[in-house]
Amino acid sequence: MTPRHQIIAVATILLLVGAVDFLQRVYVPRSPAARTTDTETPALPDPPLSLASAQERLQSWLATPAVTAAQSAPTDVVVKPGESDVRIPDRADIGGWRFVLRGVFDAGPPFAVFDVTSSANGEIEQYRLSAGEAIKGVRVEQISGRRVRLSDGEQVIHLALFVDPKDDVVPINEKDE
Repeated sequence: MTPRHQIIAVATILLLVGAVDFLQRVYVPRSPAARTTDTETPALPDPPLSLASAQERLQSWLATPAVTAAQSAPTDVVVKPGESDVRIPDRADIGGWRFVLRGVFDAGPPFAVFDVTSSANGEIEQYRLSAGEAIKGVRVEQISGRRVRLSDGEQVIHLALFVDPKDDVVPINEKDE
């Protein structure tokens, strides 16, 4: 067999393989009766949320509920070793400011996100603070798990995330993740 005949034979085989592949994978018959599938159609996921809906849900989740003085949780709980029934709130009033813990991030250098509300005019500012940093005269002493320790001179306040919505506090003996 000459090289020319070999090239023609290989080209013919490749052409046949291409035609079979086309008929098996790509070709769609015109007749609807001939169109059958051997695979199951997966269920469609829920439709995505619109941006406005997602922002509204996020704002309602982050919003601080309005509570009266009779309903409010204790805000200056001091943690003492050995007291297992002491509870830690997610907010505290320190030096004329209300600190609300919104998040603790520990992937990389840990930092916490606070909403700081002025008791004078009710203006809310958001801050991202690492351990050792201070704002409004309040120093972030420690960030661990979902808890943060703040100090204002002699006063030490502990705040925690994911509080019980019934009483706005989390048990101190609950294990951090």
